[in-house]
Amino acid sequence: MSTPTPNRELVVFVLYLLGGESGSVHTEDIAVKCHELFQGAFSWTKFPQFPDKDIVRVALTDARKEKHGGLVEGRAGQSHGLFAKTNREPIPDGWRLTPRGLLWIQSQRSDLEKLLGKPETKEHRQKLLQQLRRVRGHTLFQSFSADPEGFHAGIGQIADLMQCRVDSEPHVWESRFTSLRNKAVAAGQQDITQFVDKCESEYRDQR
Repeated sequence: MSTPTPNRELVVFVLYLLGGESGSVHTEDIAVKCHELFQGAFSWTKFPQFPDKDIVRVALTDARKEKHGGLVEGRAGQSHGLFAKTNREPIPDGWRLTPRGLLWIQSQRSDLEKLLGKPETKEHRQKLLQQLRRVRGHTLFQSFSADPEGFHAGIGQIADLMQCRVDSEPHVWESRFTSLRNKAVAAGQQDITQFVDKCESEYRDQR
């Protein structure tokens, strides 16, 4: 008899399917998808037609731990009037894959796909590739492909690629670079990963 896949690994897989490689995903969205794909593992005992958010939260917290690889980052935000002690603002809810989580997805994708018996991962990969086609069609990427070592780009050109303003705050630029890089890693597009690294270096030199 094969060993059941741990819940902490199932939630990482579901987070990937929901776009956790490039953005934060709410715990409730993850719970609904987990219940849809793996109902037996993520439902109430007496009422299996409902997703159990607590099981998902515990699994995500386990996947975040270093001893389990540190595959995700984030937290389940507090509600019901509870606030963070530091600034008295609600604690945001959201999870995303770490770089180690992305690499883990790549190494485990074929085994996880077998659990579903559905084209879930294929559909998500197609979405990623479609988003990356815009990058491949950009003049900056074509210049990089022609001469990676000699590649240089103006900050205005990079802003056009990243779809942000030249004078955007540094955290906006960082978010755009991270999102695009993670999409490339998740899709196994190493040349785009290198391209993003180079663009980020060019941006930092010019800001």
